[in-house]
Amino acid sequence: MGRKKVMAGSAFAAIGVVGVLLFMTFRAIARGNVPENPFTTVGVVLELFFAILTSSTFLSVLFSGHTRRKFKYLFLWLLVLNTIGLLSDVFYWGIGLDLLPAVKELSWFICYSAGFPMLVLYSIYLISYINENPKELQRYAVLMAGLSADGFLLVVISVITSHSKTSTWYLSDYPWLYFFFLAMPMVVNIGIILNFRRMLTNRKAVSFLFYEMLVAAAVVVDTLIGEITIAYVVSAFSLLQIYITVQIDYEKQQEEELMQQRISLMLSQIQPHFLFNVLTSIRVLCRNDPHKAEHALTDFTLYLRGNLNSLSNTSCIPFLQELEHTRHYVDLEKMRFGQDLTVFFNTPVTQFSLPPLTLEPVVENAVRHGVMQRRNGGTVVISTSETDSDHVVTVSDDGVGFDIEQLAAMGGEHIGLWSVRERLAAVCSGHMEIISGIDEGTTVTMYIPKHRKGAE
Repeated sequence: MGRKKVMAGSAFAAIGVVGVLLFMTFRAIARGNVPENPFTTVGVVLELFFAILTSSTFLSVLFSGHTRRKFKYLFLWLLVLNTIGLLSDVFYWGIGLDLLPAVKELSWFICYSAGFPMLVLYSIYLISYINENPKELQRYAVLMAGLSADGFLLVVISVITSHSKTSTWYLSDYPWLYFFFLAMPMVVNIGIILNFRRMLTNRKAVSFLFYEMLVAAAVVVDTLIGEITIAYVVSAFSLLQIYITVQIDYEKQQEEELMQQRISLMLSQIQPHFLFNVLTSIRVLCRNDPHKAEHALTDFTLYLRGNLNSLSNTSCIPFLQELEHTRHYVDLEKMRFGQDLTVFFNTPVTQFSLPPLTLEPVVENAVRHGVMQRRNGGTVVISTSETDSDHVVTVSDDGVGFDIEQLAAMGGEHIGLWSVRERLAAVCSGHMEIISGIDEGTTVTMYIPKHRKGAE
């Protein structure tokens, strides 16, 4: 969290600087203290505006799980460099600012050089997205790093020789050379996208191509006109649309994973031996107690319906609905085990929602792997409470318990607990705590935040 706080503080500071610059720019415009070329003034205002957007996007990416860690930090650095490029050009033009010549020179250098490390980072970002183990693509990364290094060296030489009238490296004398070192990595990236098109979704492929083509066009305009710099503005816009695209794809992927979890959980719960045992018990009751058999068949039907309905639920459901589903399961198990299974419900707090198939799998785990592993059975207690920030659901049993440190290795035995924990975090930002010990029983506590989107 320390690193996040530093980065967040830096982003807030950047937004503050941009805000001050924006105020000074508009004040200078109001006083008529602007360059003769109106395009320059418009460009500076746009740069300040997009600097605010990139800084805000930085914070959004920093505190979200929109993608995997590697891609996340690559994208954060892209946003940082793009913001630096925007602000350096603002300082170079110095609208409303009385800057020293050295500051303007430094701003010019940063503006023209920041694009090259951006190209390298973007290329690595692109290659990594195509293949997370990009050994076959490493030569492309080396090529683009070499081209970018040559372009950066050109800028350095230009700064050193800019005061010489005989200079042949000054960018204003040979702009096409600067453009070459910027354009070639973009051409290579476009080739990579087209060549490895099958490894990207349609949306991502279009988004990445959009970035390359728009930025390349902006570099051409900047090179030909010379008095405006829109490349960083276009780059910022393109990075924002990449972020939106990646976020949409991530959420879609996450939803698909949650659906697969629900399917896996449902199948794990409705195991053949459970079905056979229930049906066998109902068949026996049909001969001995038809009334109980009818009641058991109703519970069984509603239990199956509840599991099937959970597949179509992508959001939270009322706790009372999940509680009713759990009662059907408990009634079926008590029909089988009789007095060996005791279940107490202590649920005074019910006015909240939670992901479907949350309580019932935990209770099933307590019955199947807890109390029913004892010779004489045991007791399961289901209770609810609340704190200032959370609704709390607790399932405790006096069963055989297990070693918490070995939970991950136990796999299939406690797949329900793992699935519930993941869905709590993904659907409602909740979390789960498990306390257990061998021959000491198990207590599972679920915390569902009150203040969240969709909370009741």
